[in-house]
Amino acid sequence: MPDLEQRVATLEHEMTTLKARVGTNEEDLANIPELIRMEFRLTNSQIARLSRDVAQLRDVPAKMDALQRLMGGDVGRA
Repeated sequence: MPDLEQRVATLEHEMTTLKARVGTNEEDLANIPELIRMEFRLTNSQIARLSRDVAQLRDVPAKMDALQRLMGGDVGRA
């Protein structure tokens, strides 16, 4: 009988450990949709920032032309 009681105690311990592990996995899985939303927002923010930076870079030639006209045509020639 002691062997059976030891086996039952071992199985109960393993079951408790398994339930804890399953609970942790369920918590992790529950967080996945929020992580996806956060990644989506971050990506959108990065795309918006990149778009703004590209738009600013497109203005550089016009600004350089205007600056050259103001300075008499010597700006930008090295």
